Amino acid sequence: MENTFGKNIIPDNDIERIGALKRYKILDTPPENAFDNIAKLATQIFNVPISLISLVDAEQVYFKANVGMGNTRTAQRGVSLCSLAVLDQEVTVFENAPEEPCLLTNPNVAGSFGLKFYAGAPLITSDGFRIGTLCIIDKTPRKFDAQGRAIMERMAKIVMDEIELRLSSISEIEKQHELMEEFAAANEELLVGNEELMRSQREVEALNVELSETNEEITVANEALLSTNHALNVSQNSLLLLNAKLAESENLKNMAIEQADLGIWYIDAETRAFIPSLRLKQFFGYQEHETMPYEAAAEQIRDDCRANIIDEINSAFLNNESYDLEYPIIELRTKRQRWVRSTGKLNPAEKGRKSYYSGTVMDITEQKENDQRKNDFISMVSHELKTPLTSMGGYIQVLQMRAHKIKDAFSSNILDRAYIQTRKMSTLIDGFLNMKRAETGKIPINFQLFDMADLVREAEVESLATISSHRIIFAPVEHTPVKADRDKIGQVITNLINNAVKYSAPGSTINVACITVNQTAQVSVKDEGMGILPADQEKLFHRFYRVDSKQMANISGFGIGLYLCDEIIQGHCGKIWVESELGVGSTFCFSLPL
Repeated sequence: MENTFGKNIIPDNDIERIGALKRYKILDTPPENAFDNIAKLATQIFNVPISLISLVDAEQVYFKANVGMGNTRTAQRGVSLCSLAVLDQEVTVFENAPEEPCLLTNPNVAGSFGLKFYAGAPLITSDGFRIGTLCIIDKTPRKFDAQGRAIMERMAKIVMDEIELRLSSISEIEKQHELMEEFAAANEELLVGNEELMRSQREVEALNVELSETNEEITVANEALLSTNHALNVSQNSLLLLNAKLAESENLKNMAIEQADLGIWYIDAETRAFIPSLRLKQFFGYQEHETMPYEAAAEQIRDDCRANIIDEINSAFLNNESYDLEYPIIELRTKRQRWVRSTGKLNPAEKGRKSYYSGTVMDITEQKENDQRKNDFISMVSHELKTPLTSMGGYIQVLQMRAHKIKDAFSSNILDRAYIQTRKMSTLIDGFLNMKRAETGKIPINFQLFDMADLVREAEVESLATISSHRIIFAPVEHTPVKADRDKIGQVITNLINNAVKYSAPGSTINVACITVNQTAQVSVKDEGMGILPADQEKLFHRFYRVDSKQMANISGFGIGLYLCDEIIQGHCGKIWVESELGVGSTFCFSLPL
């Protein structure tokens, strides 16, 4: 490969980096409006003739978006300046390219193209690989300040978000194709099953003939027993009375189980014999007459969940504990996925009865599918809102720079407030996107060392500037260094403060503190709000959960804020909880290991 830079442009992890690039399935693909709009916005913000979104492959650089370079789609890696930009975590800037030693022989600089200025921000994946750049180019030397670098970094993150969303859409389409193939295979298996059913029916008819002959023999035996039945009549009457009571109790139990649509199972603690109910067999795709072994049922748990679920069940059995789990299963014949909630416990031996395990299985497929439909809708709406909101933020920043330049204090103040609102909207949309990532465990955590005292002070400045309806008191915070994702921990603090404002009366006091407890940094946000019942406290951090009460009727929300806070804190191996008294107020806390 030709190299015009006079230095090594291949990083040590280039093979892994290229592998990360290829997984997005974006190389050498047609232009897309989302990326073109970002490139156009970059040219407008920085007033340059050329802006590119590049993807650096092994030999070539592909341009996913191209403003100002005609129909050019690719460049040689050894010639494109983007090959240098992906070597650095920060924005790469050449304010006067002909003066740079590494660019003296580069044809874009020394040749007829006449490149004089270049700034490129790397596109960084969630696992840290730099796969390309968002860059701007000018044929005139120019200065590039820290604000410009910061804008470039933010716009590069927006490009990376678009790439991630694009990959999610491709994955969903591929899943749909796989489902269609599975349906076709399931239909073939169903035909085979029908043939087996016909054979089974013929066998049943033969068994009925044998049963008829057996009944005749039993009739003869019954006649011989009639003489002994008289002595048993008295005891039989008592037994019938007891059986009637038992049958009534059994009928009531069966009616309750049928009403709840539960599958029931038993396991003998000594022999490990497994006895499933008919409804449980139906859940797993077995017919009434078929044997359903425990091992076979375990194999029907979806592959990616099977090991963890079996470990938890075995652990509960070994430790004589109960369990309550949710997991997907694949039906035996149709191969259709079904979500179930399974519970189980040990029933110890007593009064001559042997010990046994028992439990229930409930079909929660509809609930899971409803959740998925909510997620898909929120993801789609968030994706559609992201691009116009980004453009709006960019335009406001341009107007801010102009207002500052002409010293128009009034316009500058209004634009600052408008930009804060766009950031809040962007944060809300990012919350929806992070919820989607949380489901797959892909919320990126960027660990760095910082002082919690500085982060709390920033939250104080922002709160005092934007919240006038409540009295917010921040306790002094000592120097507390932690290694965590600074932006996401700041997001958690802001969310807890905003919740305290939302759920407490105007004019009331909110106290914010950060202290060190048992080698952890513990942050608390205390309000004087309506308080939370103990039954609701356990579910507050569940996705989409909102307290059902008259007081909540006029308070807006989606029920994902605390869910995302919980996911972020768990990603830091921390803990989040609430302490509350109804009518007095609530204190939300989280801790991070030091």
